[in-house]
Amino acid sequence: MHQWGRASDIFLDKNHDGMMDDLNKDKTVNREDAVVLANLLERLAKSAELSGFIGGIGIYGPTSAHGPFVHVDTRPWKARW
Repeated sequence: MHQWGRASDIFLDKNHDGMMDDLNKDKTVNREDAVVLANLLERLAKSAELSGFIGGIGIYGPTSAHGPFVHVDTRPWKARW
């Protein structure tokens, strides 16, 4: 999906440190912060305005190469991981 411009990996970074913000306010940045973002995207996927645009939502935890993030894509069917 990324190759065709139909997917993006996203994280919220209000403090501009290059990493996902502590969205659940537990003083640590981990997969659970990506879950918060994925839940928001899930609600948006059910909205009349965006229901036809959000098909895939995937939650990824941090690794040594990157912090947590959420994959979102425009596939025409619902996929969650």
